[in-house]
Amino acid sequence: MANESFTSILLNLKESGFFENLIIRRGIEKEFFRVDRNGNISNSPHPVSLGSALTNKFITTDFAEAQIELVTPVFENINDLSNFLYSLHVFVAQNIDSNEMLWPFSMPPKIKNEDDINLGFYHQSNTGLLKHVYRKGLKVRYGPTMQCVSGMHYNFSVEKNSLSKFIRSDDQKMINEAYLSLIRNFKRLYWFVLLMYGQTNIVDNSFVKGREHNLNKLSSDDMYLKDATSLRMSEIGYQSKAQKNLDIKYNSLDDFLKEIKKAITIPFSEFSNKGLKDPQGNYQQISDGIIQIENEYYDSIRPKRSSYNNYRPLDLLSNFGIEYLEIRGIDISPNEITGMSEHHIRFIDLFLIYCLVNPSDKIDANEKKTMDRNEYKAIYQGRNENTVISYKGLDMNIHEAKNLLMDDLKLLAEMFENSSEYFESIEYISSESKGSLLESGFHVTGLAKAKSNTESLRADYDQNINSIKIEAELSLEKLNNIPKNSKEEMDTYVGNYNSNL
Repeated sequence: MANESFTSILLNLKESGFFENLIIRRGIEKEFFRVDRNGNISNSPHPVSLGSALTNKFITTDFAEAQIELVTPVFENINDLSNFLYSLHVFVAQNIDSNEMLWPFSMPPKIKNEDDINLGFYHQSNTGLLKHVYRKGLKVRYGPTMQCVSGMHYNFSVEKNSLSKFIRSDDQKMINEAYLSLIRNFKRLYWFVLLMYGQTNIVDNSFVKGREHNLNKLSSDDMYLKDATSLRMSEIGYQSKAQKNLDIKYNSLDDFLKEIKKAITIPFSEFSNKGLKDPQGNYQQISDGIIQIENEYYDSIRPKRSSYNNYRPLDLLSNFGIEYLEIRGIDISPNEITGMSEHHIRFIDLFLIYCLVNPSDKIDANEKKTMDRNEYKAIYQGRNENTVISYKGLDMNIHEAKNLLMDDLKLLAEMFENSSEYFESIEYISSESKGSLLESGFHVTGLAKAKSNTESLRADYDQNINSIKIEAELSLEKLNNIPKNSKEEMDTYVGNYNSNL
C-alpha cells in the first residue's frame, strides 16, 4: 500500500518545482592502502611523485604513510565525479612503486606487527607537526590497527537555489535546520545504509589479535560474522567507546557545537592518564579531551563547512553555518575499481533527498536509545532477515522494514526527471547488498583484486590525468615555500592549539 502522507509530500514538492532541475553538489574522499606484492602494508614513505601530503588538494594521507586519501573536487554531474575519482586512481597506480598495489577492501590487509605501521608525516612546520601529533594521539588512544580501517566519505549538499524551493527561504538559519533535519532522519535510518552499503563481515585474524571480540573463526587466517553488514562500524572497527559519553542528537547547531567544544576542552581521565607528552617530552596528544580536535569525532554523518581563511571547523560552523554534510558510514565496495560506482552515488543521493524531505522531529533520549539499538542490530545481525528492529514506531523484521523503505524510495525516484536512472541504481544496489563470504579467503581475494585492479589502472593511458599531475607538482612547490619551524615553535603551536576555543 502506498504511503499516502509521503505521496502527498512528494506531490506538493513537485508542484513547487523542487524536482525541476534539482541540483545536487557532491564530492568523494576515499581512504585505502598501498601494499607490497605479498599484500602487506607498504613501509615506504608517501611517494614524492604523488605530490605533498600536506599541500596536494587531491591526494594526501590518512593515519599512516601508506594509507592514501583521495579527495575529489565538488561536482554537480555524477558522471564527472565518477570519472575524476577514476582518474585519481589511474594517477596513483601509475605513480607508486612498481612493486606496490592498491588494497581493495575497507578492512586492512594482514598486519604482522602494528608497531611497523608508519604514521603520516607532513613537514617540519607548525601545521605539519599538528597533523602528525594528531595521528600519534590516535595511536596512543586506540592503537594503530583500528586506525587502519578505511572507507568512503561522501560529501553532499543541495545547491542553494534548489534548496530554497524546499525550505522557501535562503536564510542560513533555515538552511542549518534543513540539514540538521536530514541528519536526524539519516541517523534514524542508518540501519538501512548499513544493509545497502555494508561490505565488511570478514577480517584477517591479525586485525583482532589481542583484542576482545565476538567474531567466529572462518579459517586459519580469517574471522567473520555471517550475518554482519559492516564490522568496520562495529565495536572492533572505527569506533571510540569514550565518544559514547557524548550526548549528540543534532537537535540544534548550537547544542552540537557546545558538545564538540566540551569534548575537546574537558579532560577525560582515560586519555589524561596517557599524558599529553611521551617520556621523551614530545607531544603525543593535542588534548586530553574525549576528542583531540573536531575531526576525531566519529559518526556516520557530520555537518561541515569548507575551509576558509585558517578558521578551524568549529568556528566555521559557528560563524557561517552548515554548507554540506559528510556521510562517513559507507564501506568501500570491493566490486568497483574505485570503491564506489555511479549507482552507489545516485542511490545515496536518493536516500539523502528522502531524509531531507521527510518530517524530522527532534530526537529525545528514548528515541536515541532505539536508534542505537537498530544500528547495533544492523551491524551485527543485518543479513539475518529475522532480525527485529523498530521502524516507524513498530517492531518488525529488518527485511520487511527495508522493503517498506524501498517502496518509499521508488515513489521518490518517480519524481525525478531522470527517474529511469534512479530505478537502475535501486536495482543495482539491491543486488549487490545481498553480500557473500569470500570463497578464497580475505587475504587471497584481496591480493588478487589488488593485483588485477592495479594492473588495469596502470595500463590505462587514455585517461586524462593532466590536472592531477599539475596539482601534484604545484603541491611540492607550495611545500617548499612553507617556512620550517623550530621544535620550540612547533611545540608551542601544538600546546596552544585548543586554548582559544
